[in-house]
Amino acid sequence: MEPLRPDGEPTWASLSRREKVSAGLGMTGLGLGILAALAVAAVGGTLAVAFLSGDLIQADSGSTLVWALVLLLPCGLLAGACAVPVRLALRLIGVHGRAKSISDAAISMATTFLGVLLVEAFTPGLNVEHSWLPALLATLLVALVNLVIDRIECRKGNLKSGVR
Repeated sequence: MEPLRPDGEPTWASLSRREKVSAGLGMTGLGLGILAALAVAAVGGTLAVAFLSGDLIQADSGSTLVWALVLLLPCGLLAGACAVPVRLALRLIGVHGRAKSISDAAISMATTFLGVLLVEAFTPGLNVEHSWLPALLATLLVALVNLVIDRIECRKGNLKSGVR
């Protein structure tokens, strides 16, 4: 058994085979739990947008929802790739402070909007009338969720520091 690191934590090489298997299973479970939470959020968001959009969205079958969920990640990545030059330009310009946070939020919203438009365009069997309205709704829902998460994080930070 190898000695401990100076901070008192064991190294990977110093763990027994049983401890390594246990750590591997724990990390696998954590990864699967995170993937399940993301899948539930994606399904919930897709169903919320479809429900709130009413007659604007018409699907040929139930498999259309599955296609939309499958295309959500590649279309989001494509939309994010389109936003990379703008983000790099803002970094090169040297935007700081409040302007940086506002520009990051605007780019994030534009990326979400473009990603939803791409999902609407490429999903087979999905007929969308006025495609910008469901995309705007999805963008606003994502922005609302981000605001709620920021508010919760702010409260947690205030509770830990003792400020109310």
